[in-house]
Amino acid sequence: MRRSRNPRSCVACKRERPPREMLRVVRTPEGEATLDEAGRLSGRGAYVCPEPQCVALCLKKRLLEKSLKCEIPEAVRTRLKELAHVDEESVALAENALNDEVCSTLSLAHRAGELLIGQDRVLDAITAGQTLLVVLSCDYSETLMRSLVLKGTAPRIMTEVSRLELGRLLGLRQAQIAALPAKSGFAKKLEELLPEEGGNAVE
Repeated sequence: MRRSRNPRSCVACKRERPPREMLRVVRTPEGEATLDEAGRLSGRGAYVCPEPQCVALCLKKRLLEKSLKCEIPEAVRTRLKELAHVDEESVALAENALNDEVCSTLSLAHRAGELLIGQDRVLDAITAGQTLLVVLSCDYSETLMRSLVLKGTAPRIMTEVSRLELGRLLGLRQAQIAALPAKSGFAKKLEELLPEEGGNAVE
């Protein structure tokens, strides 16, 4: 099967390019992900630009998993890094870009009055039956995590945001937990930025 000549969008930067200029990962009919270096494999495919920042960002945000709805083997991840020449600087840039986007989304949600901040407010809201997207700082307490798990809530972890940084962002001394209505547009954005473990396709 020859790869289509129609432009495809990068899962990371969303720019359109001819397929031959991009890296393609395919989910085979057996449900496994593999790198289509020759551009001839059949199956559902997702594309990423061969630039280091795009590959680093798509791996960091697990965009291929989301697109193909399957796990990406470590061998495929390693080969993508090799082909795009991903180095530590590229990874750092991707992490910074992701962190900035997470913080910007939280800040906008706070200004819009949609954000619940603090352990008591969030836990009380969950107990009252509200469906929330809960986010935690990277240095959250295990006691808080246990309380959330007991209430059947699986929080998203901001791996690059500490209590002090989250507090500063929200005008407080520190904060380790925040939440917003699960149907909120801000919540949907954060779900994309802070995906759960696990796996939309372009083709």
